[in-house]
Parts: sequence; structure tokens; C-alpha cells
Amino acid sequence: MKHLYLYFFASVTIIVVLSFSGCSSVMETVMQRPSQASEEETATSEEEVADETKQVAAETGSNKIIGIWVNPDYDGQGRSAKLVYTERADGKIIYKAYDKSDGSGNVYSGEVVYKKMWVDPEGRRVGKSVVTLEGGMSWETLDRISVDGTTLEVQSGTDQIDPDGPQYSIYYRQ
Repeated sequence: MKHLYLYFFASVTIIVVLSFSGCSSVMETVMQRPSQASEEETATSEEEVADETKQVAAETGSNKIIGIWVNPDYDGQGRSAKLVYTERADGKIIYKAYDKSDGSGNVYSGEVVYKKMWVDPEGRRVGKSVVTLEGGMSWETLDRISVDGTTLEVQSGTDQIDPDGPQYSIYYRQ
């Protein structure tokens, strides 16, 4: 069986393979543009810059945990229904948790020290911290703030937030 190969070189290389058997013909097009590689490099650089920007926003922008977070569904359920995070002038984050969403009930106060913060693939700010109450009790926790900054998910004793897992809580910015 004989094959005819034609090569055409311009900005596009066209390889045409014709079969003289009359049964089939195949055409493959391969793009070879010198500027293609630089466009890919530019896209990668833009993505890296976007990731760095998200990281900075996670640490200093609207996705910060500072604020009031509530979930009235937790009223009377044996877990905090209201969380208040404030930042002191020295940069320390102070934590207060209330039994009820109206701020009544037991109050737990302490400090939050972040060990690590990052942005997950969905663009949410995630933070791993140690919460230490004024009485000395402490625990590691993971928190995640939605991209729009309106939802806070918190879970202690884990390296990954799982809404179906134990000690998972969700709060909404007030």
C-alpha cells in the first residue's frame, strides 16, 4: 500500500496522510506558533499573581475572621451560637463565644493565634489556629470563610473541614 505525505510549513503544519486504498483519509493539524509558549507563560504568571493576591486578601482583606458571626439554630443546643472576633491594636485576635445568638448565656473568652492561613482551590480563606481560653484550656481549630465573606465554617481537631464531621459548626456574618 502506498502513502502520500504532504507537508506544508507556515504558521500551521498540516500533515495529510492519504491512503490509496480508497478506504480512509486522515488529516491531522498541529499548531506551531512561537507566540503560543509565551501566552502560556503569561497565563501561568497571571494565575500565580492572582493566587498571591488571594493570599494577601485572606490575611488582610474582607475575608478576615474579625466580626460577629451567629447561627440561631444553635441556641440551646449545647454549642456556641454567637462568635465575636476582634483585633486589638497589637494585632492579637480576641475571641468571645456566647451560648445564644442574642449574646446571652455563658461567655467564653480567649485568644486566637493563627499558625497558618491559605486560600483553597474554591477561593475561600482557610485558617489553622490555636484557641486559648482565659482559663487556660486550648485546642486547635480550622476555620474557613466563604469567598463573599458571609459564611464561617469552624471545626476543631481536624486538618480538613467536613460539614458531616464531628464538631463542625457554621455561622453567618452579622
